[in-house]
Amino acid sequence: MTICFKGGNYATAANFARMLLENSPSEAQAKKARQVLQACGDKKDANQLNYDYRNPFVVCGATFVPIYRGQKDISCPYCGSRFVPAIEGQICTVCELAVVGADASGLLCSPSQSR
Repeated sequence: MTICFKGGNYATAANFARMLLENSPSEAQAKKARQVLQACGDKKDANQLNYDYRNPFVVCGATFVPIYRGQKDISCPYCGSRFVPAIEGQICTVCELAVVGADASGLLCSPSQSR
């Protein structure tokens, strides 16, 4: 929130402040969020961000870009991390144990899971 505010992305900072206030923050955090909301007013963002607060997303485990709902993605068969399709065939950067997009059974912890 404060980084966006200092960077001139006032609309995004105001959105982060509103989300923070909805989640019962500490008094110090709430005070800071209210200050940011008041300072932002109706100002716009100075920089274009690859972020849409209205659309739920997961973060790619390799490139750290958002993968929005409805976009194609692939996952690691071992740890389940999600990735953009360009990462398919590479070793998972999260668990470093499996190939992203490979067809595998995943982690099996008991004999009953393999049936």
